[in-house]
Amino acid sequence: MKTIFNTKNVDPMTQPLFLGKDLGVQRYDQIKYPVFKDLDSKQMMNFWRPEEIELKKDRSDFKELSENEKFIFTSNLKYQTMLDSVICRGVPTLLEFVTNSELEACLMTWQFFEKIHSQSYSYVIQNVYADSSEVFDGIYEDKEIMKRARSAIQDYNNLMGMACSTSSKADLKKQIYMSVVSINILEAVRFYVSFVCSFAFAENKKMVGNADIIKLIKRDEALHLANTQAILKILHKQEDEGFLKVAEECQEAACQMFENAAKEEKEWASYLFQNGSILGLNEQVLHQYIDWLCMSRRKTIGLPYDNVGKNPIAGWTSHWMSSESVQVAPQEHEITSYKIGASKNDLDDMDLGDLL
Repeated sequence: MKTIFNTKNVDPMTQPLFLGKDLGVQRYDQIKYPVFKDLDSKQMMNFWRPEEIELKKDRSDFKELSENEKFIFTSNLKYQTMLDSVICRGVPTLLEFVTNSELEACLMTWQFFEKIHSQSYSYVIQNVYADSSEVFDGIYEDKEIMKRARSAIQDYNNLMGMACSTSSKADLKKQIYMSVVSINILEAVRFYVSFVCSFAFAENKKMVGNADIIKLIKRDEALHLANTQAILKILHKQEDEGFLKVAEECQEAACQMFENAAKEEKEWASYLFQNGSILGLNEQVLHQYIDWLCMSRRKTIGLPYDNVGKNPIAGWTSHWMSSESVQVAPQEHEITSYKIGASKNDLDDMDLGDLL
């Protein structure tokens, strides 16, 4: 049984990421995996609060949206709220098995920022809608969102169940690995249709405050994605005993998880645009984008992938997807880089090789 504090002195340089000896003193003078110290520092430098973004114009904008636009905007906001509720609790499920101090610290900071994201959605909902409870309660009533919730939480629930059982170490390693893949997919794929829609509204000078908040959330998620990529790359190495074999055994299942996520996100795009295309986006373009995104993400973590061409929306989304400030005049809406964060963190395609 795991203890909260190991009273025996353990050499941190010999500890694997997961399932080693229980952690004792939190010390950061001896770092086995510098990548997590670096990612933790980048996360902390990016601290922000949703209240820094003005939403008065968004409230008036929303009243002027068409019914179809309101459906797309509200559906995505509810979906994002559900996903961050999941990941805010999903990340700590790994902490039960972590035996490396810098990864422990990185995950704790990660969870803190997911809480900021959840608070941000509440901030938007409270400032845009007359009745916030109607929006929150509507999450549970939306069958499409609840279907995705069940898919998103499956591996975390399995891992939590194993923490309270007498599962074999081999089975536990497999579930830890699959849970990390699941978190990777959530950060790498499941948010992006809703992100793109938020940015499309802003490109049309609508709901720009919300897009500024989403831009900050997306910047954080790029760091969180880098966290999962770093974990997986380390687990694919021989020194973390047993996980290389697990990764090989789970490769087909991991690819299938990406296929399932792509299918679900395409279904979500179709659901959003069931009443027609708006804002320069349509169902077909988003489906192509999801295919490109999934294959790009698979390539990054060493899974087999197909060449599906280029990002079909790269042009107009580039300044939203990067960590640079939104290029608008200050009087139009809040500038998202005036004080938030001190470093450039456009990490979608981060090269972790120098840090591992």
